[in-house]
Amino acid sequence: MKKLTLADYRSMPWKNGAGTTVEIAVVPEHAGIDDFEWRVSRASVVADGDFSHFAGIDRSLALLQGSGLRLRQPGAITQVDVKNNIAIFPGDVAVHATLIDGAISDFNVMSRRTSCKHQLSHWTNAAPQTLPDHTVLLYCAQGRGRLVGGDAELLMSEDESVLFSLPDQVHTITLHADTGSRFYCVQIYR
Repeated sequence: MKKLTLADYRSMPWKNGAGTTVEIAVVPEHAGIDDFEWRVSRASVVADGDFSHFAGIDRSLALLQGSGLRLRQPGAITQVDVKNNIAIFPGDVAVHATLIDGAISDFNVMSRRTSCKHQLSHWTNAAPQTLPDHTVLLYCAQGRGRLVGGDAELLMSEDESVLFSLPDQVHTITLHADTGSRFYCVQIYR
């Protein structure tokens, strides 16, 4: 387990130049915008606009703060809000975002279709959660939590992440979150 904080994250422009994203983790490490296998980031969206085009990439987007947004793509409109928190869509189709009621911040997971796929889960209760197989990253969106596994224990606070490597999966790892906390669990399947 490796704890990541704001000091470890990398701020960079969106691929289309219309905003800024904060890259939380990327594989391979230091990969660029066009050669990553998978990538996790968060961003602020302050105006309606088109999403960046990512050929061969599958995306999941979750609401961190704000009222939400509508994603319009050919043949479908998906609303992301507090109730419908996660949207899944291909990165290589045209997507236009419309804010529902002002600026938002979101959490993004992208994976390259030819090498892996991902699953994003949103945990909102204080009951202990056992991290599922293939977990690569846990992000604390709000509150605090404590990870316990093997003989390791790690505390997490808001906007901190834990990056997992394969040897960590030998032990069962459990999240004990404070009441009112919100976490996102990212799993990668090869």
